[in-house]
Amino acid sequence: MNRICFTYNWNNKLSGKIFTTIRLKNPKHQINETYEIFLKKGTGFVFLCHATIMDIRHIKLSEINEFIAGLDTGYSAHECQDLIRTMYKSLKPDWNTQVLSFILLRKESLKGSANRSISVNRQYRKT
Repeated sequence: MNRICFTYNWNNKLSGKIFTTIRLKNPKHQINETYEIFLKKGTGFVFLCHATIMDIRHIKLSEINEFIAGLDTGYSAHECQDLIRTMYKSLKPDWNTQVLSFILLRKESLKGSANRSISVNRQYRKT
């Protein structure tokens, strides 16, 4: 199963049943696919939940508006754009052409799955 790792819980969004993320466009992100969601804690990553992608909108960095930025990060559009530039600085994308995915995810229920509830306390390093 693919993973989506978060280094920070912007806007406390990972506490809700439905949350968003903005990522560089990547074919691994597919609607109706389920992913393991991890959050950075110390030097590793902690499993939070399984979540399924409900929808993906492709946008350019300059198209991040107050609505998208507010939902995803809790910051203004300008601050959100700066955060994304900083997060992907080492990849040196051309922000005039780079496509981003604004991804909407829904948490999956942990009921009836002993394996899932056990794995909640495991720590993983990002792979």
